[in-house]
Amino acid sequence: MVYVVRITQADIGARAMIRRRIPGPIPLSDVLGTLRSWSAHVLTVETAEGTRVQVTEDDMVAARVIPPRPPARRSRAGADAQVPTAPGRLEAAADEPAPGTIVRTRPVGRATIPDMMEQGTAPNPVPGTATETTGGQAESPSDAGEAARG
Repeated sequence: MVYVVRITQADIGARAMIRRRIPGPIPLSDVLGTLRSWSAHVLTVETAEGTRVQVTEDDMVAARVIPPRPPARRSRAGADAQVPTAPGRLEAAADEPAPGTIVRTRPVGRATIPDMMEQGTAPNPVPGTATETTGGQAESPSDAGEAARG
């Protein structure tokens, strides 16, 4: 791998990325920040957190100038900010859930589904299956074929 140093003393004040040698199991580390000074073979870089890191020219493996930090994103509306409601929508109260929202105040022990046969809303059986009834007897597809032949 080929590393290239593409910064000069003329880049002081610019945002830069410097790859440097460090002792330890991972021999390289990157420093990202503003190049503040370059004197006596030592570069000083100020990171976004405000810490200053010094890198000797001998430890510098690669370096380049990078674009300025992008502007901060606009934050989402805070809890106290009033967001206008779209026309035609109902404004929900802050303490009440939206319609159709299930709110549980205690855990559910066991969910049960009412027996559909008792309510008279049994689903229609699929024709040709063993669950279809004819005259009170179950009819399977093989039984239907024998009845048609004989």
